[in-house]
Amino acid sequence: MTNEELLHHYYDGDETALEKLYHKNLGLIRSIAKEAAAEFNCLAVDKHHPSQFSAYTKTVLDDLCGEGAMELLTRIQSREYDESRAALSTYLYPHLKGRMTRWLEQNMGCMALSKDEMAGVRQAQRLHHAEWKNVDEIAEELNISAARANCYVRYNTHFLGVHDLVPKDYDGDPYERLMSGMLTASAEQVVYRKVCIEFLRELFDTLPKKDRDILGKACGVFGYTEATLKEIGMYHMMKESAVEKAKSRAVEKLKAAYPGSRLQVWKAVYRMMRRPIPPPEDDAAR
Repeated sequence: MTNEELLHHYYDGDETALEKLYHKNLGLIRSIAKEAAAEFNCLAVDKHHPSQFSAYTKTVLDDLCGEGAMELLTRIQSREYDESRAALSTYLYPHLKGRMTRWLEQNMGCMALSKDEMAGVRQAQRLHHAEWKNVDEIAEELNISAARANCYVRYNTHFLGVHDLVPKDYDGDPYERLMSGMLTASAEQVVYRKVCIEFLRELFDTLPKKDRDILGKACGVFGYTEATLKEIGMYHMMKESAVEKAKSRAVEKLKAAYPGSRLQVWKAVYRMMRRPIPPPEDDAAR
């Protein structure tokens, strides 16, 4: 019986179909666990039995398989799967891989990186946070792919302190540099930004669901967890280049909806309120 047939049986009330579905996909879960562990350098063989994984690796894989099983059940019970778009295993892959990757980021951290990769992560994050370079510029400077540069920048290492993110010769307040214009913002500026975001959210909500998902995840805004183009692409079964184009189109839709919107009106009113009132003609002539 196929995954899809088992899924139909489960949705029709056959509780045993869920367990059968789980066992049928154990191989998929384990293969994704190995793939995720390899990306974090967690696959190590036993010194005395080279054909077997070490006890440490087995523990990591067991934990990852547990995470994968939980995500599989979550996805099935969500009933979001659309059989007309892809096979169930194709739909499950990005969800399982994403959950396992997040677990590794939270529990493995920099311990899972080789010395050379750790140096690359440090350099990439310094270029991004201290020198304000984008992923493409970092990739070119470090001679790596943009995808790897993006992973380095986003890697959850927790090793950089605030003083690591400013130039060595900077003797001012590092927080002022890193949060330029935010720490010293007036109450008026805070309110202005808050209202702008609220009205921007109104424009964002007018976008089609897929556009909201892609733009929201790409930017990590309006309740969406930030994700890489690769992760978004896996979820929507699109190439990274196609995701980038879809994100740009979504932004263009926002720009097209801006004229006449409440956001435009608010910004125009705010600018008018900020203009100094000209003195009376008599006073000006004196």
